[in-house]
This record gives sequence, C-alpha cells and structure tokens, in this order.
Amino acid sequence: MSDIRREVVQDRGIIKKVQAWLPGYKTYRTCEDLRIADSLLRKELAGKLEIVESDVNKARKEIAVSMEFDLINRIGELVNTAHKVTQKVRHAEQGYAPWISADVRIQEDELNALYEYDLSMLEHLKLLQDRSKALREAADSRSVDRMEKIRQLRTELESFERDFGQRISAITRVAQK
Repeated sequence: MSDIRREVVQDRGIIKKVQAWLPGYKTYRTCEDLRIADSLLRKELAGKLEIVESDVNKARKEIAVSMEFDLINRIGELVNTAHKVTQKVRHAEQGYAPWISADVRIQEDELNALYEYDLSMLEHLKLLQDRSKALREAADSRSVDRMEKIRQLRTELESFERDFGQRISAITRVAQK
C-alpha cells in the first residue's frame, strides 16, 4: 500500500500549497494533512473489516439454514463483535488541531506515530480476513470444525480490538502531556 501521507501532500490545491508556505501556518497545514491521511487509512481499515463482517454474516446464514442452535448463538455474538470493531476503527479519534485548544496539542511527530500505528494494523487485518474466509468456507461445507473457526476468529477480533485500543491510549497519553 502506498503512503497516503505523500498522496495527500501531492493532492494539495493551490490554497493549501500557499498555506504550507505561510509562516505560522505551515505546521497547522502539515498536521491537518496528516489527520486527513490517517482518516483515509482508517477508512481503508474499516473497509477491510467490513469484508470480515460480511464473511461472518454469510457464515451465520449458512449455520442458520442448518438449524445448528449451539453455533447460532456463538456466531451471532461474533457478528456483533465484528460490527463493533469495524465501527470503532471507522470513528476513532484522530487527534486535535493544535490551534483549537491550548490544553490539547498533538504535534506532527505524534500524528506520524499514530499513522504508523494504524498502518501496522493492516498486517493484523490480513490474518482476520484469512480466518473469516476459513469460517465462511467451513460454514458452506458444513465442516465439523466450525466451532473452532468461530473461536479462532473471535480471539483474533478481540486481539485486534485490544491492539487498536492501545492506539486510543496513545492519543490519551499525548493529550495529557
């Protein structure tokens, strides 16, 4: 995946380019561009999580058709967890503008660190997508290890949510400086 930060800078219009040269405004423009890049990256993460969510929903439908009540409750919980994690990523904090509040300031290096953290979450998503695909395929084939696939995906989703939650903690620590 290309670095979205560079693309945001390259896509600046004339007004934003002028802003980037004005003394006292350059830092603000740079930080805003970083916030935009991080927002785009989180939308990409959320889009990939929606694929996981879709796989889980397809597996739920197959399990419901087979009327396996012990699995229906488990996969229903998994659907809710997948949706909750997707929404957390989509609506996560992105930092505050340095001119808005004197108490809360997130600077360029901290915004870059947040972007890098979000970028590292893409690797974790690959495993989630593999597990959700395996669950969907197991549900289609009525495999005997579906409960294990549900458990594995739930564990991975909880791990992803916990890791993403650490990103939120990083924002909080930055804001308390």
